[in-house]
Amino acid sequence: MRSDSTGSETLRALATIGLFVGIAVGWAALERHLAAVDPGRPVYSPGAVALDPPPARPRPSLWLVDGFNLLHAAVLRSGDSRKEWWKSANRERVLDLARAFDDRDAELVVVFDGNEEPTEASDAGPRVVFAAPADDWLLATVKAAANPQRVAVVTADRRLADRLRDRGAQVVSPSAFAARCRTAQSL
Repeated sequence: MRSDSTGSETLRALATIGLFVGIAVGWAALERHLAAVDPGRPVYSPGAVALDPPPARPRPSLWLVDGFNLLHAAVLRSGDSRKEWWKSANRERVLDLARAFDDRDAELVVVFDGNEEPTEASDAGPRVVFAAPADDWLLATVKAAANPQRVAVVTADRRLADRLRDRGAQVVSPSAFAARCRTAQSL
């Protein structure tokens, strides 16, 4: 009796598999037929998932750079001392990189944690802001922006990035920003 039960379970399993194979083959035939009738219609491609493209984001007109985040993620090299990361020499390394940013039409502001006086932007580089803490300054600046979608913030801080995106800002990784600066430097 047991072999009859096992045999019928096997037949049911094979029938189920056959049903799914038949549906897939039929679906593929239908897709081919519909593509022949309407050549502009997208065709199913196994393994591909049709997703709507992400909405086009406006080109940022304001770039806010988390200075010490950029320093740690893209400026300091392995072997560089991180003991005195907050020193002015390291801030200057960040500013040297930012001065080569490839979008000359955008406003560029680098914010560092601290209480020093801000500097105005000049032909030689971006405006520098000191805020304690810089994350709060970045969030408040995005919130106050007339069009947050036109603000890009350079940071690798995931929690901060999520909060900035929630406010409408674009978030750019320090490595992507640095690549744009280094490409511009090499031109």
